Amino acid sequence: MMKKILSVFFLACCSCLVMAQDNVIDEIVWVVGDDAILRSDIETQRLYNQNEGVRLDGDPYCVIPEQMAIQKLYLNQAKIDSITVNENQVIQSVDQWMNMAVNQIGSREKLEEYFGKKFSQIKDERKEAMREQQVVQQMQQQLIGEIKLTPSEVRKYFSQLSQDSLPNIPTTVEVQIVTLEPKIPFEETDAIKARLRDFTEQVNSGKMEFSTLARLYSEDPGSASRGGELGFMSKTQLLPEFANVAFNLKDPKRVSQIVQTEYGYHIIQLIEKRGDRINCRHILLKPKVSDKELADATTRLDSLYNDLQANKFTFEEAATFVSYDKDTRNNKGLMVNQDYES
Repeated sequence: MMKKILSVFFLACCSCLVMAQDNVIDEIVWVVGDDAILRSDIETQRLYNQNEGVRLDGDPYCVIPEQMAIQKLYLNQAKIDSITVNENQVIQSVDQWMNMAVNQIGSREKLEEYFGKKFSQIKDERKEAMREQQVVQQMQQQLIGEIKLTPSEVRKYFSQLSQDSLPNIPTTVEVQIVTLEPKIPFEETDAIKARLRDFTEQVNSGKMEFSTLARLYSEDPGSASRGGELGFMSKTQLLPEFANVAFNLKDPKRVSQIVQTEYGYHIIQLIEKRGDRINCRHILLKPKVSDKELADATTRLDSLYNDLQANKFTFEEAATFVSYDKDTRNNKGLMVNQDYES
């Protein structure tokens, strides 16, 4: 069946997507079967990933279309196999996601402003995305379910191996986690952005040196003492969001726009470019979490624990729809590749 799936994959664009094209409203990036992946689809998914704190290994404009293409392979085969999902479960998943997004960002209006779309449009898009996600999961389970191994086949295979060649496998445990993060008030975020804008104005107007401000205020312990200087680095050595802005800087006298990463908020100043490497300075400010927000997060975890004890929902459901941990929430909370020696 996997050969069948791969046979429908037609790649319309092999190189990474270049998003900055003036005078282009939208464009087809890849085609998988009969389905097109649009540039706007990729940008929308990038915003969703950013809102949910999802970190990608590599340039999002390369990684996201690849992920979407693989998903459409599964969707294409699911259509052939007439796989359907429970619509009530889809609606429930969408409602939970929308409520979590509104709570995280502060209000419906701010959610609309963030995505540049009406609330109803965001909900419709998430509904389609959730439906596709559940179809893909069923397709994956069906593929895995076709693999049949009997205990006797496993024993026969290992009996043919030299005992000395078998690794010593330590005791392992299987752990599921649900992670909640304290909310950062928008007032705190706005205050940090205002400070960074003030720093930018001081540097651009010539009142202060970027390096001086970095030594005084940057919260990056590794670079603050060096005036924010990071040294020469390639694009892959930097966080994608940071690298995308830093490598597009051209004037060493000007300061970049504010950049958000998992560490906080940055402004960047170019020092020098050498081939595919760059040296730049940055100032990092981190939002502060108040004692109240920490207490609220603890209370939410206690409430979640009580609901789990009362069997109102399963741990897997809590991990999927409530947890903030991007590495485990799509795996029902299971931590992977975590070995513990006995």
